[in-house]
Amino acid sequence: MPTALKPRKKPSQDRSTATVDAIVEAAIRILRDGGWAACTTTKVAELAGVSVGSLYQYFPNRAAIAVEIVRRRTRKLLSAAIGVDLTGAANLEEGIGRAMAAFLTEKRSSLDLSLALRDALPEVQGRQAIIEEARSYASAFRAKLAPLAEGVPNVARLAVAMAAVEGTVWEMLAQDGAALEQPEATSALAGVFMAAAGLDPGRTRS
Repeated sequence: MPTALKPRKKPSQDRSTATVDAIVEAAIRILRDGGWAACTTTKVAELAGVSVGSLYQYFPNRAAIAVEIVRRRTRKLLSAAIGVDLTGAANLEEGIGRAMAAFLTEKRSSLDLSLALRDALPEVQGRQAIIEEARSYASAFRAKLAPLAEGVPNVARLAVAMAAVEGTVWEMLAQDGAALEQPEATSALAGVFMAAAGLDPGRTRS
């Protein structure tokens, strides 16, 4: 990812961590209220209660803040999917279905933020950030699914599948703003995941 879209430095102390969190939370509030056009570094710094100079110590521009928000949201979404209870799941297909249901529940909880960031994603290379986060979670997801079946795809394929699900969500929302509320949304995303991972539903059922 280009340097201009990365944080300038990582917080190393509680105080600096709190500053970064305040900047991110302020940006989220502005995005929710006014969208990407309203999210300037000046407004973010003012709402966060820090100077613009302090903001620039951590983020070179508003795009870098947006990338950090995308990364944090992606981590929450993937953590929800990986943290799902698979007790009693009969097979891999059922396990993936449960994971997608948890993913959707988390997605719906902050859909307004996702929509506010939608216009910024191409500018901030949000897709790349999502893929990078998916790669970091793929090993844990593979370990979660492994007890359900033999031949669980490798980490690379699972990362692609996880990123494909996020991309599909955006396409669904572009077609219908209420798409994620539909009963078939979970099964649709499970199908996307399995196809991208190279899984045949018929072969994953016990």
